[in-house]
Amino acid sequence: MIAIEGVGKRFSGRDGGAVQALEDVSLTVAPGEFVAVVGASGCGKSTLLRLIAGLVAPSAGRVAIDGAQVTGARTDTAMVFQAPTLLPWADVLKNVTFPMRLMRRAGPGTEDAARALLARAGLAGFEGRLPRELSGGMQQRVAICRALLQQPRILLMDEPFGALDALTREEMSLELLRLWTESPMAVVFVTHSISEAVLLADRVIVMSPRPGRVVDDVAIPLPRPRSFDQEGLPAFQAAARRIRDHIFRGQAARAAA
Repeated sequence: MIAIEGVGKRFSGRDGGAVQALEDVSLTVAPGEFVAVVGASGCGKSTLLRLIAGLVAPSAGRVAIDGAQVTGARTDTAMVFQAPTLLPWADVLKNVTFPMRLMRRAGPGTEDAARALLARAGLAGFEGRLPRELSGGMQQRVAICRALLQQPRILLMDEPFGALDALTREEMSLELLRLWTESPMAVVFVTHSISEAVLLADRVIVMSPRPGRVVDDVAIPLPRPRSFDQEGLPAFQAAARRIRDHIFRGQAARAAA
């Protein structure tokens, strides 16, 4: 469904020099597959998401969805950022429906569908609240509902739980799995947490330090539904150790250079 073929991305630095964020990245994502991307800070994980979303263009290579080259933002792709990015003056229901209204896709059933999503996310009764009246975890649930309302075939998530406390992060991880199970879509999930990646994903893509390259593609052989009880399983520990070894080895090599 998603094909990334030999992709490189170069940015202009503040000093006028070039910064190579990604180099010769190739990977695929199947329909309905949950893929996590991990790596050291600055390895190009977020840039990779923006390339898939069509928000930036590659300097080399090709990004395609269903065989068609990505040349801009697509209506079948939604993105969730680390910050909820909610409109502070709009209530929860208006925030969730905003993209649909912006794209002129809102219809008679849009608000009902938004209310149903909010109820599934444990936010029934909060439709009229403003973002400042919600906790960080609740705001992020609103952001996820806003993305899901678009019924995307592809959901891109850029460290969506990074700013949350540990308990809320675990709660949101399980909530995301539940929503994804009910509405299967291709998910590309960027995270710094190795355990989070192993818990959530079918595969974990490990990136090298900048310029980011794919150094491993780790299949996660854990049965679904997933839970944190699986963290003690040998398969979970083996996958986490393999990913951790790659990241620490890359950081050590970069420091030595």
